[in-house]
Amino acid sequence: MKRKKVLIIGVVITVILLFTVGITYAAFNYNRTGTNNSQLVAGDIYMHYNETNELTITNAMPQSTYTENNYFEFTIDGKNTYTEQDIWYEIVLSHGDNHETRTERLRDDLLKFRLVEVVDGIEEELVTNQSYDDLTNQRIWVDTIPRNTNTEIIKTYRLYMWVSDSIRIGNTTDADYDVDTWNTDVYASVKVNVTGDFNEKNLPVRNSSDFKELVVSNNTETCPTYVEEDGITYISGTKDCIDFNYVWYSGKLWRITAIYPDGTMKMITDDAITIIRYGSNVNFYTDESNSSYMYQWLNEDFLSTLYNYENIIVTDARWNATQTSNVSTKQAETTMVTAPVWLLNRYEYYKSYQNTSSSNGYLNIGYSWWLLNPYSSSDVWYVYYIGYADSYYTSIYASGARPSINLQSGITINGGTGTSDDPYTISGDKGTVTANTTFLNTRQSGEYVNFDGDLYRIVGIENNTTKLNKMDYVRDESDAVIEKNFSSSTTFGSGDSDTYWDYYLNNTWYNSITQNYKNMLVEGTYYLGTTSSRNYKESICATASNTVTTADCEKTTSTWIGYVGLPRYGEMFASQQGSGSSSSEYMWLITPDSSSSVWCVAGNSYPHSSSPSSSAYGARPSINLSSAVKITGGTGLKNVPFEISL
Repeated sequence: MKRKKVLIIGVVITVILLFTVGITYAAFNYNRTGTNNSQLVAGDIYMHYNETNELTITNAMPQSTYTENNYFEFTIDGKNTYTEQDIWYEIVLSHGDNHETRTERLRDDLLKFRLVEVVDGIEEELVTNQSYDDLTNQRIWVDTIPRNTNTEIIKTYRLYMWVSDSIRIGNTTDADYDVDTWNTDVYASVKVNVTGDFNEKNLPVRNSSDFKELVVSNNTETCPTYVEEDGITYISGTKDCIDFNYVWYSGKLWRITAIYPDGTMKMITDDAITIIRYGSNVNFYTDESNSSYMYQWLNEDFLSTLYNYENIIVTDARWNATQTSNVSTKQAETTMVTAPVWLLNRYEYYKSYQNTSSSNGYLNIGYSWWLLNPYSSSDVWYVYYIGYADSYYTSIYASGARPSINLQSGITINGGTGTSDDPYTISGDKGTVTANTTFLNTRQSGEYVNFDGDLYRIVGIENNTTKLNKMDYVRDESDAVIEKNFSSSTTFGSGDSDTYWDYYLNNTWYNSITQNYKNMLVEGTYYLGTTSSRNYKESICATASNTVTTADCEKTTSTWIGYVGLPRYGEMFASQQGSGSSSSEYMWLITPDSSSSVWCVAGNSYPHSSSPSSSAYGARPSINLSSAVKITGGTGLKNVPFEISL
């Protein structure tokens, strides 16, 4: 009889792995709920699940690895005489039911797992020392029962589970759990689900090796995705083809640009995070007393916004800052510099579009931004806003900064699919929020917030309040950008009518805010230091020292205190944000350039200085929110911003 084309069974196997833990005694009880179901479809096309062991562990304390003889064993068996398709099945972990009496689920990053397949009595490791935080609601393994399998096959798996020895239990302020809570309230409940059908399934990307396989598999003649050189895999191609290398880390969206033989991966921010002058000369870093403004901003102001960076990025990464005037030839390793954060060098940028053109390359964002290398004794490479690389005099010009970092080789990717709307997340980054409990001032610089229907980004935490910059310009009812003079002088706050942004924002615009959002606002201190030398530290510090950070410096006494200000020169997100430039969309900054001019940013992200009372440009307001503001929903990503309330 000719077989009909049908879907294989929707087998779902649920096992609840339930255990309670105590400071002096612990018992793990793996109890399966439900029945061991299987369903036969189209004759002998089937997949069975069998539970072969119930695991009980006593006297289980936090430990560095699994216990060899304690595991939960289960088998998958099946036959597939169908000639056209394989049966694909997946093993997935998820949270199980709540405990009957205990109330506090064990923190996800402290619950560790190991999955193996047993072949001829020998364990083949599939998942090694991964936490539930890494594996939650993801496929931890995928396999097939191949087509034309006329003899039943049996696959045996063992799942190990233990509590990480990194847990801190005690009656101290830095403990994860106090002794009483650990003994009486902590529990864990985990379900193992196995499902199967004819649809192809892939494991999620978890590390650099997985990501490299994805890059290679996406490569086609019409849509190239990479080039190889010296063992390095450079992501290379057009914007349409490269939509799988986005990473969300520390409130910023990044692009993976290269995979190295040692398992580290290089990333660059998807946007220019700020705009500043490169420095007083072409040397990115000579020593602490002769370091560029760019080096200081990246490794002081920006580095401080990266969460848990000591355990996530390579802090002693080496970067090639050798001078070069050649576009496509790899420069010699004459000037190698070491630091946590740098910029892409000229050759690395070339590799990103080697498969196409600079204007079509996936790293062309429509704004100008600095590269690392000197072009000559007076110039440094930068990327022009239409995509090609050129050179700038460091003594005159400023441009955008797109920080670059290297992820450590041991980092695990634990979520997302790598697209711009669903970027990868990485293990060790700041955890998700608890609605109505998490305060906004505990979150990350760069995360997105919905404030009164508009999109803002968190700049940072100042005096326990949360400073936000608006992502878009202030617009009129027809959605056109409103353009106004800055103020009646270079000092923000001196304007006396709606002709000027300082007056308009703190009166007409402020009064248009919905009352429940207006209640969240508090006055902030806005620093008005003059940056005539284009040293970004002058905008906030009384004295701009190479060896003192903007966080630690004595602040300028030139300030304005009020509800609504503008971004400061050199501040996080004091740059054009979005998907491309428009020459008409100039925006004011709050920082004076001299006694007669104020900084602004052109639509292509070049900074300029203009007369505050005779030049009319757009504005992206800055505001400060009360420390009492809580998060009620959202994830902080651009497409799912935090929702907030008092």
